[in-house]
Amino acid sequence: MKKIFRYIVLLIVIYLVVEIFVYFLTKTYYRDMNNYQILVESPTIEIIESKVAKNKGYIEGITTNNTGEMITSLSIKFDFYNNIGRYMGSKYHQIEPFNINEKSRFDIEYDYDDISEIKISVISE
Repeated sequence: MKKIFRYIVLLIVIYLVVEIFVYFLTKTYYRDMNNYQILVESPTIEIIESKVAKNKGYIEGITTNNTGEMITSLSIKFDFYNNIGRYMGSKYHQIEPFNINEKSRFDIEYDYDDISEIKISVISE
């Protein structure tokens, strides 16, 4: 029984060490992406973190309902452009209905090459 317990503990330790190494090795490939434009004022969109690598990236942010009414249907649209201004694609994030002055977190991941600019807008249905 002690032998099985040792193997289980050893497997857990190995798993944690591998996860830590993978985290630090992949984190170095990402760089800050500060070249984004938020094209709407209402609802308020705030970007908390935006990182990009050679062929992928992610964006985390908060949307605040400052429209004065409940939002029942809203999507945030992210348009991605490369370093020569060529449109590479779009991603959408559906926001669940939220009340006046309520906040909603969002995060998206994308897989486009050499992104150097992001334009953020909203689509209400």
